[in-house]
Amino acid sequence: MVPRQQSAGTAAIVAGILLAILFVLYVTSGATMETFADPAMALPYVAQQSGRMRAIALLAMATVALAVIFTAGFAGKLRDRTSTRATGVLYFGLLGLAGHGLGAVVFWSGLPTLVARAAADQVAANHAWVAVNALTTSLDGFGNLFVGLSILLAGWAVTAGGGGLSAMLGWYGVVAGGVTALATFASGVPLVMMGSFVLPIVWLLWAGNALRTA
Repeated sequence: MVPRQQSAGTAAIVAGILLAILFVLYVTSGATMETFADPAMALPYVAQQSGRMRAIALLAMATVALAVIFTAGFAGKLRDRTSTRATGVLYFGLLGLAGHGLGAVVFWSGLPTLVARAAADQVAANHAWVAVNALTTSLDGFGNLFVGLSILLAGWAVTAGGGGLSAMLGWYGVVAGGVTALATFASGVPLVMMGSFVLPIVWLLWAGNALRTA
């Protein structure tokens, strides 16, 4: 089944707003990739910022849930003229969103346990943090790869006339999707990682509005 275009567009706009809030919470937290890579820095940090970190995980789960509806609606919009690419948009998007959703759930569920363990056994907590951080980083990398491919295919379909949407939106989707997918292989490049956050926010807001007004 395909959701109504207006409903899918609204879901995308709300998802974009939530993702923007998540991004602001993260960049104002003072944390860096190096913070989370080092358990000696990460565990004290998450103990002090547990409320913020759990809020980020909760926002991520809500964003994923709404993005599922948008992805199905946008793929349905593209189906008539670009059916193969629309299929890729749907299934690549769902795969990627599952990766991001699982990463958020692992962080949400595991954070209190890790903080409690650090108070009782610092060495065990350090080892556990390394494992959890590796898992969530891998899940987010998987998510970026397939969400990026989904956005790229969506943009390509739009440039080919799929859905009768703006070609400018299509070319933006190609760029945003390419950068997001690239983040999986360039996780140490700050500019690429920043782009994989910011570009999908604009995509959700722009594409959601396009669905609502099409």
